[in-house]
Parts: sequence; structure tokens; C-alpha cells
Amino acid sequence: MKIRLAATLVLTLHLGILLWVAWGLPIGPAEAKNYFTGHDLVSTLMHLGKELFPEADFLNFRLPFLFLHLINLYLFYLLSSELLKEEKSVIISVLIYLFLPGIVSSAVLASSTGLILALYQLFLILWLKKRRFVAMLLLPLFLLIDRSCVILYFALALYALIRKEKVLAGWAALLFVTALWQYGFSVQGKPKNYFADTIGLYAAIFSPFLFLYFFYAMYRILLKGEKSIIWFISFTVLVVSLLLSIRQKIPIQDFAPYVVVAVPLMVGLFLQTFRVRLPQFRRRYLYMAVLVLGVLLLNTTVLLFHKPFFLLMKDPEKHFASPFYFPYWCAEALKRAGIEKIDAGNSEFAYQLRYYGIVPGGNLVLSDRPGGESKKVSIRYRNRELKSCYVSKINSYGN
Repeated sequence: MKIRLAATLVLTLHLGILLWVAWGLPIGPAEAKNYFTGHDLVSTLMHLGKELFPEADFLNFRLPFLFLHLINLYLFYLLSSELLKEEKSVIISVLIYLFLPGIVSSAVLASSTGLILALYQLFLILWLKKRRFVAMLLLPLFLLIDRSCVILYFALALYALIRKEKVLAGWAALLFVTALWQYGFSVQGKPKNYFADTIGLYAAIFSPFLFLYFFYAMYRILLKGEKSIIWFISFTVLVVSLLLSIRQKIPIQDFAPYVVVAVPLMVGLFLQTFRVRLPQFRRRYLYMAVLVLGVLLLNTTVLLFHKPFFLLMKDPEKHFASPFYFPYWCAEALKRAGIEKIDAGNSEFAYQLRYYGIVPGGNLVLSDRPGGESKKVSIRYRNRELKSCYVSKINSYGN
């Protein structure tokens, strides 16, 4: 009863903080571009939120995705309940999921990740409950979201072939070919090793120590564990992403949703290992858990309460959230200077300015370097100048 009450309090605090972060975080580069140019489901949901809650600052277009996050939390609880029989184990799994930096980011940003997680978790729950016909009917819906379905269909087809499930194998193979035809799967370009970068991205999504243990858990199950459908898909997607990163930079958002859902398997392995030890030998496992979860909590805290670091960093442009805040602060500075039209190029930065009411056009151009007769525009936060931009007339710029 105590752990359930504590979990409820943590969940309430979690949702309150997410609402606060989503309300105050300016629109991101990818969000702004999709808002103005996208025709997918994510763009539709962003416009719906904006229309329903026009006065809610940056929260309005993110509200549908916060609601999706709530749905995903409930689905993850159901999925954990299928994989972990004890309620305490299920709650631990859900709490770890709550604090994953990747999950926190997907909750407050308008992206397809929440849609993928919801559909994928629903598919897994139905499959584990032996409602496999209904589960397979869900699979074509992934085609409506984005290109990440390519790797899912590949993993499912491979799983079905190994398990000799002919119907699933044929269905997944057909969907895989359809996804390739619709989205493609590029392996072009000059080979370049991004393996370390991909490991770093996964470490950022999980937190470093947690990802190390997660990788160990996946490997341990490979050697001597039950290879369920959730393990097989997560392990296949993880391995494929790492192999592809040896020669090219991969879009981690296409792979990560199918990997993080395997967190209950990691929790189950740890608790099983912990329980089989005699009490006097459990202490080191407790220390390890405290270290791993402590670093996870620290990473997520920094992620959520990131804004003061603009004042502490020597080079604020290296702040991970600078692509969100700098265009907003720049737009505010331009408005104070009486500028409502400017040429910022055909970039995501221009779409962000447009969202704040600085539309393309006029005879002014914005640049990050001074030109002839240019006027300096300071990007400031709490009286600290973080960056300078320069406004020039188009015919005088570069003279």
C-alpha cells in the first residue's frame, strides 16, 4: 500500500512538472517545420491543440502529445503487468520508465514517438494476451505514422521466421516491402563510423549506467533467457541500429521507441538476480541499484530544469536546448526593435521566427555575422548576452 501511494505521488508530481516544462519550452526546430510544412498525423495534432487552446502559450500544440504520454503510461503499466507478475516489480518498472530522459523528452515534444509507443505497446499487449488476429490488424497503422515502421516489420518478420509462425511471417514481410516502397531505407553516402555517437544517444535516452545494464540484460537473455516477442524486437532493433551506425548516422528516433519498451525485461532480470542471493550478498546489488537510479534521476532533473544552465555555461550556444530558446529570444528582440518581417533564409530557424510572428519578407536580412550597415540584435536571458545576430538591408548586406 505504501509503495502504491508513493508511486501515485511521484506520478502526480511527474505530470505537473511535464505540464510546466511543456508550457515554458519554446517551439523546437523540427516542431516548427512540421507545424508549417507537415501533412502527417503529428502536424494535424499540433494544429488541433493550437485551435483548442489558443491562449496556452507553447503548451497548446503539445497537449495532444502529453495526453498520449498518459495513455502510454497506462499501456506500459499493462505491459509490465503481463511480463512481471508481482505488483511491486510492476511499479518499479513504471517508475523507471517515468524517469527515462527519452520518455520525458517524447512527452513534452511534438513528435511521432508517442504515437509509435502507443500503437506498439497496444500491439504487444494484444499479442501477449493471445489476441493475435487483432494485434496483426494493428500493424498496417504504423504505415500512417512514419518510416520507423520499416525496422519494426523487419524485426517481426525475422521473429516469425525463427518461430515458424507462417501467417505472421507472411504478413510482416508484406508490410516490410510496402514500407520500403513508401518510405525507402537509405544506406547511401560516404561510409562513416557513427557507432560511438549512437551509443551516446542511447545512453542519453536511458542514462549511461542504466543503458549499460539494459544492454547486459538483453545479452544475458540472449544467452539463457526466455526470448519473448518483446525481447526479440528490442534486441533486433538495437543490434540493427548499432550495425547501421558503423557506416552512417542513424535517426535514433526511428529505433529508440522499440528498444525502451523492453525495460520490464531488465527489471525482471535484476529482481530475479537479487532475490536468489542470500541476504548478506544482496548489499552490492542494492548499491548498484542506488547508483544507477541516482544517475538516472540526476540526468532527468537536469533535462527538466535546464534553463539556469544558460547562465552557468561559458558557451551558451552549446546548451542542448539552445535551438529551442535562441530563436524565441531573437524574435522577442526583433519585436522590441519594431521588426515584424525579415529574411532568415529557408531554414528551421525561419519557421521558428514565423511561429512567433516574425514572417518572411521585407527588405531586411538576418545573419549571425555583421554586414555593411548592419544593426546588432542581442539575444539575452536574465540580462546576460548569450549571442548576437545582425540585421541588414538586403541591398547593403555583405558590402
